[in-house]
Amino acid sequence: MGAHQFRYAGVVNSPVIGGAGPVALQTVGVTRRSAVPGWATSLAAGAMAGVVAALVSVGLEIVTLSPVPPPVATVWSAFLACILGGLLYGALCRMVRRPVPTLRVVTLVLATIDSLLIALLPGASGRGPNLGIPLSGLVSPVRQMLALIGVGHLGTRRFPQEYLTVVTVIHYVAAVAVALLVPWWAKPKQPLTNDNS
Repeated sequence: MGAHQFRYAGVVNSPVIGGAGPVALQTVGVTRRSAVPGWATSLAAGAMAGVVAALVSVGLEIVTLSPVPPPVATVWSAFLACILGGLLYGALCRMVRRPVPTLRVVTLVLATIDSLLIALLPGASGRGPNLGIPLSGLVSPVRQMLALIGVGHLGTRRFPQEYLTVVTVIHYVAAVAVALLVPWWAKPKQPLTNDNS
């Protein structure tokens, strides 16, 4: 048997067998293009995760007989937080190579920051903005962070110590709902495109 020569040019192998001429064997290259969920899909996934987080959070308050935060504020805060999480996932899908791990890290970090702010610092002084719906679970940590950088001031009232565990768990309920449910429900189909070389 004669010498075998393999020349790689793209996906084409050209062996020369014996004295025969080159035989080109062309293979099909398959390129997987990562599909990106649409904004509406990400928003809907966030809304569905928000419903789950709101129900779990209010259920936790009922079981623990916790009067704060108020159930209505808990529902709206969890729902809106998850909607924002859905939009964040849509943005990450367009900005980073690994959006799901990034989303999980970001949501858990934010939940931790919120919990630490409420546990360690007094609330912001003055009345919060009137947004038409109660969003104390979202607005209070934001006002605290703004006060730390000089926008507004911290007051003297602190969150009741006996309910800190409940509110901390509620923060993580929303974070876990976003981290796990949003990527699952917003998962796009992965299209395959055949590239012939």
